Amino acid sequence: MRTKLVLWGTNANDERVLLALELLPEKNEVNLHVFTEEQATDAFTKQLMDEWRVDKEVAFPDPHQIIKRPLTMTDDLLPEEFKVERGDVIQRAQSEWAFVVLSYKLQKTFQSELDSFQERINQAQEFSKSLWEELKGFWEKVQAQVRERNLFREHVTDLREHSNELFNQMKKLRQAADNQFRRTSSEVAKEFSEKLEALQAKIDEGKHLINAFEDLKKLQREYHDLQLTRDDRNKLWARMDAAFKAVKEKRFGNKPAGGAGDAYTRVERRYQGLMSALDKMQKSIDRDEKDLHFETRRAHDSDGQLEMQIRQAKINMITERVNSKKEKMADMVRTREDLERRMASIKAKMAEEEEKKKVEEAKLAVKERIAREIEDTNKGLEEVADKLEAAAQEIAEQQHPVPAKTKKAKKEEAEVASDAPESSTSEEGAETPVAEPVDPPAPAEAAPVMEEPAVEETPVAEASPEETVAADTVETYPEDDVAVAVAPEEPSATEAGEEANAADETEETTASVVEAEKKD
Repeated sequence: MRTKLVLWGTNANDERVLLALELLPEKNEVNLHVFTEEQATDAFTKQLMDEWRVDKEVAFPDPHQIIKRPLTMTDDLLPEEFKVERGDVIQRAQSEWAFVVLSYKLQKTFQSELDSFQERINQAQEFSKSLWEELKGFWEKVQAQVRERNLFREHVTDLREHSNELFNQMKKLRQAADNQFRRTSSEVAKEFSEKLEALQAKIDEGKHLINAFEDLKKLQREYHDLQLTRDDRNKLWARMDAAFKAVKEKRFGNKPAGGAGDAYTRVERRYQGLMSALDKMQKSIDRDEKDLHFETRRAHDSDGQLEMQIRQAKINMITERVNSKKEKMADMVRTREDLERRMASIKAKMAEEEEKKKVEEAKLAVKERIAREIEDTNKGLEEVADKLEAAAQEIAEQQHPVPAKTKKAKKEEAEVASDAPESSTSEEGAETPVAEPVDPPAPAEAAPVMEEPAVEETPVAEASPEETVAADTVETYPEDDVAVAVAPEEPSATEAGEEANAADETEETTASVVEAEKKD
């Protein structure tokens, strides 16, 4: 927002004059510079418009008229003898300049507060948290005025720079205080650690565990009052927790942790015991207050000063007892509130764990269902594969048939294989080779066999008992007296097919061939 204005007007003699108004916010005044038409040349007017209005130095011609007027909302900026064509411009400048003056005063107020902070910080020998909080509050107040746009940008910049310098000084003091605090915390933690080590030695010995537990509770209360850094506090807390667990293990054995449910049970049991103690304490206080009321009433009816003094002493005694019980009851109430908060926290944790458990069970059920579906799919694929393989095998058997052996033939082959010796030994101890199986002798008279027509290979049904080969033939050789079981040769698939075809067409010829083989 500009604080200088240039415009043309007329004076009391209706002479054309150039008016230059300048606001002095620190004085709450307006300087009016009046230049005659001869003085206001085109070059000078351009300088005023382009340079002077933006706070650049411009040499004014001498002599020229200067009028000082206070800035108010009621009086006009221009004297009555001066008239301008744009009166609205003057009115607007007057209202804006009033805001500028107020903003300037606000900035000066903030600057004076910063100067006060500067003096206090320079005198401070160490970091002060209260002073830090005051400085923060001051800057928040400045920020509120900035958001309301009650301060100009240059004012905010000056205040920010000065405030940053003060904050930096405070940070240096805080850094020094932090270093000192770390050193102090290290010393306190070392002293506290020595006490813990002494207690840990007693716990390891396993003697006077109850006393060790009470000492640990005292140390725990001291721990909460110590000024420690976060790292030192966490380390000491971990060691105390380990000591409590060691005492518990020594006293009650190593029992597995039961989770949030057991913790809630323990807290609830303690809560119930506390509620019972509170009820007893309240009844005890009610009895004492009843006695106090009785003694107070009897004190007014005392016979003599001695009796009155005795009753007054009893009143004082009962009053102290009631006050003591009320203090204990207040501690018990605070403990009850703490237990209620812990129970609520454990309940929330249990609900969260239950929800997680349900989610995990749902995930497991989905996995099992997907596994079953995959297994069923694989079984179906295996069944289809088996059916396809069986169909392929059936098709292959139809194209390349293999004669089936009868049960009798299989049994005879097994007997021959079991009865045949591997080798025999002569009287002189030399091994005698086993005679090679020979073919059965040909029949004396070969039966006429009809020439078989050429036919395609067809599947052959299982041979009948009449068509099977006769039993094994045993021949004896006199030179070594070794009985050799000669197994008849099995016909090939082609020969079996041919025999089947020949049997169908010429039964007599086939019968004669079989009879001849039996005779041989």
